[in-house]
Amino acid sequence: MAVLANLLSRNPERAVEMRKYADDYEIEITEDAKGREKKVAVYRGVYYEIAADEKQIKTFRLLSILLTLVTAALHIAGGFVANQGMYQFYVALPYVIAFLPLYFLAAGVFRLPNQKRLLRRDEHGLSFERMKKASISLLVLLLVGVLGEIVFLIFFAAGDYSREIIYLFLEIFAALCVYVIFWQQKRMGIALTSAE
Repeated sequence: MAVLANLLSRNPERAVEMRKYADDYEIEITEDAKGREKKVAVYRGVYYEIAADEKQIKTFRLLSILLTLVTAALHIAGGFVANQGMYQFYVALPYVIAFLPLYFLAAGVFRLPNQKRLLRRDEHGLSFERMKKASISLLVLLLVGVLGEIVFLIFFAAGDYSREIIYLFLEIFAALCVYVIFWQQKRMGIALTSAE
């Protein structure tokens, strides 16, 4: 394990991500062209297979990237509306916290494979599993924010509702984009397989 940690220490961000997958790797000693011994990490864990064909995988990846960018744009635009509901903690708090799962959703989306192949456990975990968890969390936070805005509109809003309605629709459309990402991912059909 110390050798794997040493190999990963050249890239500290990757080392933190890979620590929980360290048991999937074994260290093998090989000789290079000059006859020197070299330690190489070799994957020995399980693989995941995507049931979709290569065209569907590329379409899913492109759609996920576009929807994530649209979600981010809508969510950020909602913060610039300057509506009165944003001064309430039950609207502002879910809005601010939603940036964390939005970041993890984007990190997972940009790690999606663009070709059909078997995925190692770390590749699956840092793309599909991260997307699944982040999209559920983001969807919940967006809906809590929408619910908070509706409560504000019904019980506390006075005067012009136009900014409140704009904010509400921006967040509802952002939530719909996240739901489409989650729904599309469920349709991909990823299965555990034993070996390459």
